[in-house]
Amino acid sequence: MKPNARLRDAPRNQEWFLTLLPVFPIVLLVMRLWYASRQDTQTLLLLVQTISPLGLLSAVLLTTVWVLPVVVVGGRLLGTLYWISTGRFSWLVHSAQRLPGWVVVLAVAMGVCTWQLRFLPTLAMMSLALLGLTVRERFPDHEELRTTFCYALPVIAAVLSYVMLWPAIVSAFTARDVATAILLTLPPVFAALLTGPVPEAPARVLTHGIAIGMAVFTPFLVGVVVMRAPILPLIAIQISVESPTAKRPAEVVVGYMVASDDQMTTVLKRDGAVEFIQNDRLQSKVLCPDPGEVPRTWVNLHGWYVEQSVISWLAPASQRTSADSRCEGRPEKAIGPLPPSSDRSPDPSPHPSPSTEKSPTPARSPTSAESPSVTEPRAG
Repeated sequence: MKPNARLRDAPRNQEWFLTLLPVFPIVLLVMRLWYASRQDTQTLLLLVQTISPLGLLSAVLLTTVWVLPVVVVGGRLLGTLYWISTGRFSWLVHSAQRLPGWVVVLAVAMGVCTWQLRFLPTLAMMSLALLGLTVRERFPDHEELRTTFCYALPVIAAVLSYVMLWPAIVSAFTARDVATAILLTLPPVFAALLTGPVPEAPARVLTHGIAIGMAVFTPFLVGVVVMRAPILPLIAIQISVESPTAKRPAEVVVGYMVASDDQMTTVLKRDGAVEFIQNDRLQSKVLCPDPGEVPRTWVNLHGWYVEQSVISWLAPASQRTSADSRCEGRPEKAIGPLPPSSDRSPDPSPHPSPSTEKSPTPARSPTSAESPSVTEPRAG
């Protein structure tokens, strides 16, 4: 009877949910291209034709990596807290109990590697609170375990956190970075306060309200991050003027490279306009840093900036000497072919002698190939 009851009570016809799994990433990818094309259909078709889907999927994957620990650890924490506080089942408790322990451990390890330094105290607070609630749920009669994991361990972790993060905390307060200072100081204090039950009356509103808020705002935040994630390399191209006799400086086009072949280079500008540049006009190219990678704060812990994750801090980074002027739309000096008046080798002396300036140079006399305006009238 029990197996039949389980089969009868088990949810059926849930295969439709598997078809919805790829829908959200596909919608994000299409909206990202629509946002990059500035709502222009022709530009959208050009991007769809040239952009690789792997670059679009990487933006969604990188966003999911840091969102997954929030969903897994946060959902398990809220469900366990509601069960301990009220002793009643709900959809939140059922979802939390269906999460295996190894999934939670893997989510915590993923968060440690991918979250920024300023968010690691929050991850530690959630992990310690979940550990204390799990011990309280599974070992209700062991007072020693509850004292160790619910009170002593969070206090020790808070003290060690303040000792390790003290230089960054002082730097945040000195720089008046309020958000970073709060993220580094408050979570260790609340870790010991979340390992016990809350009053039964506000328990459902508190836990379920936070869970519903996470379910509603998490896709929205993921969408915002994906919309701003770079999908094309940002470059600055210095090009020559169209007329070789014009005495205008070289132009610089800053935008995202869409495609490049042996004749033409396609660039999507920041304002959404598409420009096709002939390769014979190219003088130089430079890869520019993405505007989102520019740090907003210089608070760091022994060279580990608060906006860096463990992976980005340990991985070797490229050494950038200084910001290139071409990335700011200004042409680089002394680049490309020199004008005809500058073909003569420059004099190393700052003030050339008068004899050098007045002496004629027979080798520089114009020929028929160099001055067509002189030979053409004679041919007529």
